[in-house]
Amino acid sequence: MKDLPFWVAFNHLPGIGPVRFQKIIETFGSASDAWKASPKDLIHCLGEKIVEEILPVKLSLQPEEVFQKILKRGIHILPISDERYPALLRDITYPPYLLYQRGDFDFRSSKKWIAMVGTRRATTYGKKVARYLARSLAEEGWIVVSGLALGIDGEAHYGALEGEGKTVAVLGTGVDIVYPGSNRGLAERILHQKGALISEFVPGFGPQKESFPVRNRLISGLSLGVVVVEAPLKSGAMITVNFALEQGREVMSVPGSIFSYQSEGTHQLINQGARLVHNVADIVEELGFLASPHSKMKKKTALPDLDEDEKELLNFLDISGCYLEELLTKTGWDSGRFYKVLLSLEMKKVIQTFAGGKIGLV
Repeated sequence: MKDLPFWVAFNHLPGIGPVRFQKIIETFGSASDAWKASPKDLIHCLGEKIVEEILPVKLSLQPEEVFQKILKRGIHILPISDERYPALLRDITYPPYLLYQRGDFDFRSSKKWIAMVGTRRATTYGKKVARYLARSLAEEGWIVVSGLALGIDGEAHYGALEGEGKTVAVLGTGVDIVYPGSNRGLAERILHQKGALISEFVPGFGPQKESFPVRNRLISGLSLGVVVVEAPLKSGAMITVNFALEQGREVMSVPGSIFSYQSEGTHQLINQGARLVHNVADIVEELGFLASPHSKMKKKTALPDLDEDEKELLNFLDISGCYLEELLTKTGWDSGRFYKVLLSLEMKKVIQTFAGGKIGLV
């Protein structure tokens, strides 16, 4: 594509998003012709204010030089006209006209895409749920999409990697900048396991507050549906949900504790009609897929046979777990009966002991 260096050059100019770039192509026929156009012609297309803003930057750029510099860094450039461009993303309103990608992942390799999002301030419960769901979905061949943020996003990526699957991280920075920096190791693991880091922002673009809500439309746009694990009422995850609804994507929500601030948003979504996610099969069913006959998913979501004592003890465990002595007091049993049932549940891999001595569900 001979015009691509000029696409990249326009992408470096402030204020040239999908809408204005489309108008540029419609007006001039190609990005190269637009780049060579006079300021007067550009003003006729974009308006005087925008042209005044972009001209100093435009005059400092050499399109072919900028283009080659990016390629030499091993960064792939995907224009919307490229067959490798994500098909689901191409169908949203005003998709990015360019994507930058690190990693050799091919977006045509799967039709099973799921986004998982949530708060950066995730609880232990939320982190465990996100990792479990993502791992199980990856084992079933799903591509897990998230934003490489702290909390739920990071756990979703880690879970997909543990499931020996692929995961795609959508960045609110250029693909050469990992934010937060503490997730650089995770980013390298994603690339090592043949996943991808993608962004619509040019390489070298650093973290800015307003860029992260913008990237959230890509997280939902890449996916068939969005699973919200934990989210306050006002959060980036809820912004992603709004984009998902606009794009016609399915929205699913994991319930949490009624005492948890981090679950207020997820509970509101359920009240408004989002699919309640109790296990991985709920997600797959909502998206119109069936688990394979030998699916690991079915094995993992089925509880073993439990006797009445075992069921009764489980009723005393909530999502936050319970300390051993507290649990014994709640049951009102003698210690012999209590420890016998506890051991049986541990052997059946229904409960486990967490750091700090709490007993919780596996």
